[in-house]
Amino acid sequence: MDIDFTRYFKYGEIVDILRGLESEYPELMKVLSAGKSLEGRDIWYAEITNTRTGPAADKPAYQINGNHHAGEVTGSSVALYTIWYLVSRFGRDREVTDLLDTRAFYILPRIAVDGSELYLTTPYMIRSSVRLYPDPEVEKKEGLYPDDVDGDGRILQMRVPDPNGEWKVSALDRRLMVRRAPDENGGGGKDGGSGAGGVTYYRLYGEGRIRDYVEGGGALRPVPSRFGLDFNRNYPANWAHETRQRGAGPFPFSEPEIRAVGELFMRHRNITGAMSYHTTGGVLLRPFCTQSDDKMPGRDLAVYKVLGERGEEIIGYPCWQVYEKFTYDRVRAEVGSFPEWVYEHLGIPAFEIELWDMNGRAGLPKRDTRQAREVPEKVREQEAAKLLAWNDRELAGQGFIDWHPFHHPQLGEVEIGGWEPKFVRQNPPGRFLPEECHKCCVFTLKHAAASPLLRLKDVRATLVGAGAITTAGAGVGAGVGAGAGANAGTGATQLYKITAILENRGYLPTNLTDMAVNIKAARPVVAELAPASGVKLVFGEARTETGHLEGRSTAAGFGGYGLAGKLSEKRLEWLVQAPQGYRGRLAGLTVTSEKAGRVRADVAAATGE
Repeated sequence: MDIDFTRYFKYGEIVDILRGLESEYPELMKVLSAGKSLEGRDIWYAEITNTRTGPAADKPAYQINGNHHAGEVTGSSVALYTIWYLVSRFGRDREVTDLLDTRAFYILPRIAVDGSELYLTTPYMIRSSVRLYPDPEVEKKEGLYPDDVDGDGRILQMRVPDPNGEWKVSALDRRLMVRRAPDENGGGGKDGGSGAGGVTYYRLYGEGRIRDYVEGGGALRPVPSRFGLDFNRNYPANWAHETRQRGAGPFPFSEPEIRAVGELFMRHRNITGAMSYHTTGGVLLRPFCTQSDDKMPGRDLAVYKVLGERGEEIIGYPCWQVYEKFTYDRVRAEVGSFPEWVYEHLGIPAFEIELWDMNGRAGLPKRDTRQAREVPEKVREQEAAKLLAWNDRELAGQGFIDWHPFHHPQLGEVEIGGWEPKFVRQNPPGRFLPEECHKCCVFTLKHAAASPLLRLKDVRATLVGAGAITTAGAGVGAGVGAGAGANAGTGATQLYKITAILENRGYLPTNLTDMAVNIKAARPVVAELAPASGVKLVFGEARTETGHLEGRSTAAGFGGYGLAGKLSEKRLEWLVQAPQGYRGRLAGLTVTSEKAGRVRADVAAATGE
């Protein structure tokens, strides 16, 4: 199936792509609905694994999602690319084939299915949901509201000459608006916008119309956004009410789209890692979101740093801890996000990527949010001019719509212009999209490969005694060895000791994180022995909780070379009684780890002893 990853897809196109790939690769992919959106659209996701090696539920899994925020459609493109990459390269690419043989993926391309449809089919910008929030009466409020007044299919900016305006044209580039200096007092010129020396000052507004407009009423007051909901503030971890944080919703999981994500995780408890795609900025983000690294369990921090460094190598974006590097106001940190919930409430290591680094492509330095706040105005002007130069060089100037006169139906003569908001500023122009898709896809495969992976080795049944045995004698003889049944009662029987070595071959432990242990989210590994007909279990439990197995990360995180190897295996033993001369299957052994998969083995009676 040919897919053009240089463009962005509407809802119906995404459904067609998913169904087409499902039809082409039926043994690898199944399309399922996570739930319904506010407007009744299915929120589709792909379950991907090689079903010939077992169902997805029996394997450790990785979850990917895009478009918590409706306009950040690059995320859905990366998710779709990853689906296509996995199924189309299976059997041809060793890494992909091994992953789908041993792991599963649950990939949900678009969460904000309603909002993204509005974003892609109208000029309007939208955060997440089409539901009017927090004020359902917002469309009656007076003031300036966004609208495509010049009919070009975009909502840009308007500049209006005003002697009290805060802005003027930059000397570096006539398209660039810069702040008026504090001591630049000017004065009313003949044209109403000019000050001393003939400099024109402006007021800058978003392109739109004014509800209940009064001529000569002074500066325009913007109407609050119609679409104030933020899906990435609606998760329960550290959730805060609207009075503390805008966009959070009335209560955690209040929005059907986010509740669908939550239920997907509850249905698929085999998820061992997760990635959520956003725009923009070119940063790989990790928890915590409300506190510093010194509050994170040491082993979890070590794992996050190792995985983050791998991401930096592959993607080329720095890995930042959200609270320390990506939080604008640490006193009122943004909360209720996807990675917070997945790590702090479920104990699963999760990342977010802010896709598309336009500033980096223009050669501007990478700054965290606090550094960005402290950039001097003159430096801002110089860097803004560099962005315009990049636009001229790489996009033939088409990323910035030059200021052009327009007769506004209420304000009269204005100028409209500015950066193309959707597919330059918020999302990459199409020709840059495949590169973004590929490098992020590759990192998620590496993260998925770090999951724990349960395996059984050296499963055997050893004849340890023959003769008669009573029910009472079974307990006495357990673990004694060859003479276990020697002093028992009547009935010709033979005893077998069943042994198995349980092994975690993955990087992460079977509990994934110490956070999972601390919050009691880590379910133990369970071994179940089911004797065959005519065979009796006389020592050991039919169902045994074995605890957890370490992964390679134990040694990697603490320098305890060799330690992980010793703790990543566990020996299991049972004693079973079978009739004298019994041959064939003694028992079936099933070992289940919620996060490391399910493995099975048949145990046969030894011959030739």
